[in-house]
Amino acid sequence: MATRQMKHFQTTQAAPPPSWPKRLGWMALIWSASVLALGFAAGLMRLFMNTLGLHGG
Repeated sequence: MATRQMKHFQTTQAAPPPSWPKRLGWMALIWSASVLALGFAAGLMRLFMNTLGLHGG
């Protein structure tokens, strides 16, 4: 039975790292998405608590 060998392709040049504006853009996008998700979760909790009669403040 013949064995198969997988060929590994190696590049001679490494890809350049992403630019700083691109990195900052991704960071801002991830941060704003997390803030929106947290706000949405807090709104659902507030709605649920108000439905149960637990009014704060």
